[in-house]
Amino acid sequence: MASADALISSLRGISATAFSSESERIRARDALLSALRAVQSPWDLAWEHNWANPAINAAISALIHAGVFTHWAAEASRLSDDACPITPARLAALTGADELLLRRLLRAVSGQHLITEVGLDTYARTAWAKTLASDPAFPSMYQGFYHELNSGMFRTLPAYLKSTGFRNPSDASDCNLQYWLGDPSTNLFRYIGTNPALTAHFNDAMECHSKYNLTPWVDVYPTDDVVISSSSSSSGFIKDDRPLVVDIGGGKGHDLKKFLDRHPSVPEGSLVLQDLPEILKTGVVVVDADGGEEGKQKAIRVQPHDFFTPQPEGCRGARLYFMHNVLHDWPDETARKILETLAPAMEKGYSRLLIHESLVSSEKPLSRVTVSDMTMMACLGAAERSEKQWEDLVASAGLRVVKMWRTVESVETIVEVERV
Repeated sequence: MASADALISSLRGISATAFSSESERIRARDALLSALRAVQSPWDLAWEHNWANPAINAAISALIHAGVFTHWAAEASRLSDDACPITPARLAALTGADELLLRRLLRAVSGQHLITEVGLDTYARTAWAKTLASDPAFPSMYQGFYHELNSGMFRTLPAYLKSTGFRNPSDASDCNLQYWLGDPSTNLFRYIGTNPALTAHFNDAMECHSKYNLTPWVDVYPTDDVVISSSSSSSGFIKDDRPLVVDIGGGKGHDLKKFLDRHPSVPEGSLVLQDLPEILKTGVVVVDADGGEEGKQKAIRVQPHDFFTPQPEGCRGARLYFMHNVLHDWPDETARKILETLAPAMEKGYSRLLIHESLVSSEKPLSRVTVSDMTMMACLGAAERSEKQWEDLVASAGLRVVKMWRTVESVETIVEVERV
């Protein structure tokens, strides 16, 4: 017979910072989730899915809009107290929101252990609450990204699948998104691009996905070797002044920022950020190693580009082409066209395409990958792919997989591709 007291005692002091490495933290997290599911009753699970999750998302969003987390952070800074225990009354004075309303919202969030109740009507910040104030992109996931995109498209997915006779979706132009919006002429990126607030929130969410959910790609793929092997002289990295990295569909440029942090001495214009004009207009993360404004302009060149069209002349023959979560947005036929359009720009024996995507393992795939697969189904009629599916897709475009790079803690794999 299990002892609740013994189990609770063994978990005291556990935290995300208590492990020797990220891979150890992830192993422990997954084991704890498995244990939680084992002790939950069917009703516990139904309550979590249908009451807790939507209610808490609503409470969090309301607190963000009221400015609670930013005012709380300012108070913590003023008092030099990182946890900064605070009352709804004090937060009401800081934000101008109704005290009773804040009390109800805070106790709901505290009930999910997102903030910590440390005394009567008194709450302390957690790492999550601190991040909502310290990272400008983080709150967007609880605002437009969830309320204007995810919640709507997942709500209609079952009805859409029923309307198709439960056929597997495979057409981005005729899928659940059009069913949800009632507009057969739209697609995900047009819908996002015509709503400036949603565009900003979507880009922020993708930045957070890259920053928090994933192992940086420069820690998965050996970029040091690429920089060294690309050097045509002792003074430069680039062969014939071509770009070193072209990030195709790169959003705000967060992946190029990771490369720049690792290799701060790359020459001016050697990193190229490509995306649609409406995506680029919401702000680009371009920061050099010293954070200087002049370096921001020199390190990364921003270039509006549609990846269904050939690479511009100045970006042909680059050392690396990089696509992060691009091809999973498209069914196989469309993804093949994207690859076929890029292939002529790649120089045989020199250029590499790095496809940074989730990989569906044949046994016990990661939950974050399967959730992403459902997301692709709901908004694009697309899917995450297995190793065999990636090999087949790449080969269908006349390219070849060189190697698949992955680490224990990484959600995603880097598929290294060359021109045949």
